[in-house]
Amino acid sequence: MRYGAVDIGTNSCRLLIAEADAEKGLNPLHKELDTTRIGEGVNHSGLISADAMERTIVTLRRFQEKMQEYGVEKHRAIATSAVREARNGDDFVRRAWEESRMKVDIVKGEEEAGLSYLGVKQGLKLERSPLVVDLGGGSTEFICPEEKLLLSLPMGAVRATEADMYAAQIGELLAPLGKIKDQLLNRPLVLVGGTASTLAAVKLGMEEYNAELVHGAVLSRAEIGDLYNLLERMPISLRRRLPGLQPERADIINKGTLIVLVIMEVLGEKEIIVSESDLLQGIIYLLMG
Repeated sequence: MRYGAVDIGTNSCRLLIAEADAEKGLNPLHKELDTTRIGEGVNHSGLISADAMERTIVTLRRFQEKMQEYGVEKHRAIATSAVREARNGDDFVRRAWEESRMKVDIVKGEEEAGLSYLGVKQGLKLERSPLVVDLGGGSTEFICPEEKLLLSLPMGAVRATEADMYAAQIGELLAPLGKIKDQLLNRPLVLVGGTASTLAAVKLGMEEYNAELVHGAVLSRAEIGDLYNLLERMPISLRRRLPGLQPERADIINKGTLIVLVIMEVLGEKEIIVSESDLLQGIIYLLMG
């Protein structure tokens, strides 16, 4: 059976089409990403702009056509931080249905976190249950069911860039995590999302993105610190040409990387594991029942 999963994030829209069964697991057939940045300006205005809405709906129409082309029998599309916070989020959902025939569910941070955790758990076979961090454009989720931790915080690469957040501000937002860090000792720290996968791709100097090499990649705090210093010194014109970095992400990667560093500092962690299996895979695992 063929399944589809669509994630309408603050920075980008993503599509995964996979063939799946209970015994063999997932066989990805098609995956793509469009940087539609639906969350542009939402932090300031509280509204999805007309341009951002239009960009996203154009992408959803194409995703819908792609799923039909692949014979997808069952799919789900979800919208996360930007749409759930925008005052006109329901207008977007209505227009998405009317103009692309895509039914979009606006999910709470807790459900978003649970889907990401499920994707990681199935995609990375770790000896110990991890702490999963889903660093998005508008929010960051922290998930460790074994410690009853499910936390969604209003910070992400786009939001931090638009607000020009500095390390101390990010640290203040992470105060709830700092209070329970002792409970999370010795758990692998797994990151999902565009910032983490980009850092792995830049570290590996990828001219062409290779998800298989990114999945399971380990980055030390020193390596991430070096990458942050490199990115900070680079003008955006050079960042856009850096191997492994999507040009569309060049303006937000610095703040995304800073968030990763502050998270590691608060938790006292020396390394992260990057997972390519995330919310999209989590959606499909749930659709499989």
